[in-house]
Amino acid sequence: MGNLEKKMKRLVKNALYDFNMIQPGETVLLGVSWGKDSMFLGYILSEIRKEIKEKFEIRGVYIFKEFLIDCDIQFEEKRKYFEDVLGIPLERVNIQLPEDSKLNDGVGQSCQRCAYARRIAMMKLCQKYGATKICFGHHMDDIVVTTFMNMIQGRKLKIMPLVNKMSKGDVTFIRPMAYLREKDILKMVQKLEIPYSPCSCPVGETTMRNKIKKEIIWKNEEVLPDYVENIFWALVKDFKEKYESCGYSM
Repeated sequence: MGNLEKKMKRLVKNALYDFNMIQPGETVLLGVSWGKDSMFLGYILSEIRKEIKEKFEIRGVYIFKEFLIDCDIQFEEKRKYFEDVLGIPLERVNIQLPEDSKLNDGVGQSCQRCAYARRIAMMKLCQKYGATKICFGHHMDDIVVTTFMNMIQGRKLKIMPLVNKMSKGDVTFIRPMAYLREKDILKMVQKLEIPYSPCSCPVGETTMRNKIKKEIIWKNEEVLPDYVENIFWALVKDFKEKYESCGYSM
């Protein structure tokens, strides 16, 4: 195991510990999109699980977004990797949308609505498997970019929470890779030859998220090397101070 992988595993462990993300014996649903982030998250959690005595269960869930585009890229290859290599069962689920959903007509398709529909589907699966946690592959860059989006578009200072306990029901969203940088994740999936598929969403490259990430966040980082990390840790400190006392229920 190389130094970068050791460092990344340690950072994920730190995030799990700092925010008490996963308890022994819990069932965690892992949202799989085929992208590098969710594929690496499956790998790193499976490695961490090998090292602990009191295990937790991981179940991968691939939401088939038939209403948007055919994202079902090489499903069997990814399933075999999850089940045969990582020891994580992977389920393919087609979202069932109401007839009046804006995602059906092609006009109301957006990242926000797409993500909302997928999360509703996963929350329903929590009841099926007795899961209490839904795990996403968002990393440090995602969290900083989302905060900028909330300020620029929403006129509010709101972080993408590392832990978010839903006010209704016993489901918590967690982001164990919050301490990792996107560039390091890309290096590791390439080094470890983890199968993943680049984003094939037709609106993926033109979203405000990508514009902010590439034209503001990464551009500023060229001049200020600690730009992303400093903003992230300031946001995390504020987040902990505001929500730790109420169990990160937002």
